[in-house]
Amino acid sequence: MSRMIAIRPESEAWSLRIDQQDGVLLFSSGAEAEGVARRLAGRLARYGERVDVLIFLRDGSLAGQLRSTPEEPHAAA
Repeated sequence: MSRMIAIRPESEAWSLRIDQQDGVLLFSSGAEAEGVARRLAGRLARYGERVDVLIFLRDGSLAGQLRSTPEEPHAAA
């Protein structure tokens, strides 16, 4: 199963929502929200989750999509 992180414009900010949860994080810029989403997706991938990050423009259209895939388990040294 895949997790989803959506970045959407709000009136004066940008929101980051994970899997349609009630809580959102707000950021002053889209770049800041995207940076946090990328780091979060990378962390979840390290724990075996596939994550899709969707970034929306102010007009509601999809600007871009990023996918983080689970990392392979590291071999014991």
